[in-house]
Amino acid sequence: MSRPSRMIAFDFDGTLADTWRDLASALNHTLSGAGLDPIEGPQVKAWIGDGALKLLQRALPPGQAEGERLEGHFERFRVAYDDCCLDTTVLYPGIRECLDELAGESLAIASNKPRRFLEPIVEGLVIGGYFFAALGGDSLPVSKPDPGVLRHLSGRLEEPPSEVWMVGDSALDVRTGRAAGARTIGCAWGLSDVRELRQAGADFVLDHPRQIAPSILG
Repeated sequence: MSRPSRMIAFDFDGTLADTWRDLASALNHTLSGAGLDPIEGPQVKAWIGDGALKLLQRALPPGQAEGERLEGHFERFRVAYDDCCLDTTVLYPGIRECLDELAGESLAIASNKPRRFLEPIVEGLVIGGYFFAALGGDSLPVSKPDPGVLRHLSGRLEEPPSEVWMVGDSALDVRTGRAAGARTIGCAWGLSDVRELRQAGADFVLDHPRQIAPSILG
């Protein structure tokens, strides 16, 4: 009898794909249209991880980050990002090889990125076939760091997984995994400070995607 597969959930931005430049382009296009100054790249990178709406709210001044004004800005952001979301976005080096190595396991995406953006990028990068599910931040009533995201994914498998893993580049990903009783991998090539990953309690903090499969498969 074959063993149950491991379930491995990957964050998207900063973990599988290097997306920040296109996000920054859409954000600054939106800000420019509102007569606001652009945000520098390092600050944009620091704000990514909680979804596009939260990214925009962080960039807007008080009084414009709520209500109808926020919705108007967000619609302009959505249109801009629809147009540019694959301009510079690429998989991190070694990610496709990592996914090939883990092909015998049950792989999923657990992102806070809205499905409107996540799905066409996954399709454009030609990685959808690796995953049994790709959840965005609006796919469920809850989103990360709620452990219900990982529990939902586990429940979609035909039998309980032998292990559950959460792989991500932020402390939020680590907290999500720990809250669900999963093992966790922090990705140092992403958008967060390595110290934050360690402080959040990641089981592994890795420097390159080539290290993911050996860490999980043993």
